[in-house]
Amino acid sequence: MKKVIKTLLILSIFLTTAPLCLAQEVSAEKFKTIVANQAKKDLLKYDIDEAEVTVGQIPLSSFTLPDGKISVEIVYTSDNITAREFKKINISVNGKYARTYYAPIETKAYKLVAVAKEVIQRDKIIPLQSVELRKMNVVGNLNNTVNLNDISKELVAKKVFYPGEMITRRYTTAKPDIVKNAMVTVNFRTGADLNVAVEGTALMQGNIGDTIQVKNKRFNKIYTGEVTGINQVLVRI
Repeated sequence: MKKVIKTLLILSIFLTTAPLCLAQEVSAEKFKTIVANQAKKDLLKYDIDEAEVTVGQIPLSSFTLPDGKISVEIVYTSDNITAREFKKINISVNGKYARTYYAPIETKAYKLVAVAKEVIQRDKIIPLQSVELRKMNVVGNLNNTVNLNDISKELVAKKVFYPGEMITRRYTTAKPDIVKNAMVTVNFRTGADLNVAVEGTALMQGNIGDTIQVKNKRFNKIYTGEVTGINQVLVRI
């Protein structure tokens, strides 16, 4: 009997002094809120003005995690975040990995961006007066937007932009040394270094060192030459 009492006493002391393995029950709604807040933080690097993040339905009403502060890491496969994505989410408690879960995330990110006020033709310099700033959802174009400061540097349209359409870096390029359809000086040079200059129209755009075609209206001929400067083309004959 004494042995039994001694064993129970030792067991009682052990149970009262041993550390408890605590756990917490996390509801689906709490988890979705944590994920949405983290997604908004992740969007801050894109210098957006406003974000809306909705985490869709998950099959569990709750799940168990170790006790402590919960944090999440949303795994992005690229910077081109799309409107709806099924994301891998690594969950940590007190900075230590606990488990991985997957959830659908819907994202909207708003920013003041350059938008066409009127039709902007392809291969033309985008006029500042043809553009306005408008707050738009830029998800899918987070690294691809332009502002009025960019437009003022004389961007060239690589496609036709229609009124209300967002102007993006993907379809613009820096002003080349020669813009298509611009008036250029065509310098004809012979082997004896005799130079004759005439006016022509650039049939292509190009930068210094590029080979382009130009047309001389007076003689109605097309020549191929090298871009040597701003609106300057050299034709060797």
